[in-house]
Amino acid sequence: MNAVLAAFPRRSLVLKPGRGALGGWLLGLGGLVLFGGFLALLAIEVVPEIRDDFVVRETARSAPGARIVEGRCRSRLFLLQSCDITIAWRGKDGSGTRKLSYFFVEPHMGSWSAQPMADPRRPELVTTDLGLERLWNRVATAIGGAIFAVALMAGLVIGARRAQSARGQIKALSGRVLEPVPVRFRGWGEGPSWIVQDDRGATAEWPVRKSDKPFLLDEARGLVLALRDPAGGPAFPLDDKLRFVTLSPEERARILAARGAVAG
Repeated sequence: MNAVLAAFPRRSLVLKPGRGALGGWLLGLGGLVLFGGFLALLAIEVVPEIRDDFVVRETARSAPGARIVEGRCRSRLFLLQSCDITIAWRGKDGSGTRKLSYFFVEPHMGSWSAQPMADPRRPELVTTDLGLERLWNRVATAIGGAIFAVALMAGLVIGARRAQSARGQIKALSGRVLEPVPVRFRGWGEGPSWIVQDDRGATAEWPVRKSDKPFLLDEARGLVLALRDPAGGPAFPLDDKLRFVTLSPEERARILAARGAVAG
């Protein structure tokens, strides 16, 4: 380990982030669009349909003047059920069609059956026994889905902000004379990221790619190579191929040779 530390050049070094902040922001933007669209679907279609079913649930009865003209249900993991149903209805004041979307959680394999149900005074709010029987289930599923979507959106934004903050720290360290130090590898974080702890007990988290591997100094003790300002501050861990720091071919070869000699 000491041979690797001694082989490192004592000069100003340019550091490179393992994973740029742009990718995190693009991922966050994609998540906002995707899960924002899901929240919009809940607000525009699912919630109003649940509200209407609460209006007619006590007075709804079999509707002979209505029929299901199209219906399809999908099961995800045999647990999350989604159904799209189109009903043609006819009443004393006219006729029309209504499209319904159901989301509910129920272990199920195979097909579903549904019968049109309606309040005779409100034929335009035609629904089905399938939806009415699972009304509270649909409420819970909609609330759970909304919470899940908001949590994921918040997580993506927080991850992107962390990557941006780490990039700022790397920029502040870059161009300085840094000392190589061993730090303890505490594992992978979200994003993904590396979590390391220096000899002073300070913990830092740095965004990386899934394919990146830390530069091992002592696998048994969980020590990896990092660079730190001699005056103190966070320690920046290096990857096993030394791509996170700008080195000359000779410097890179000397460090890798020192690691090979230690391993041998």
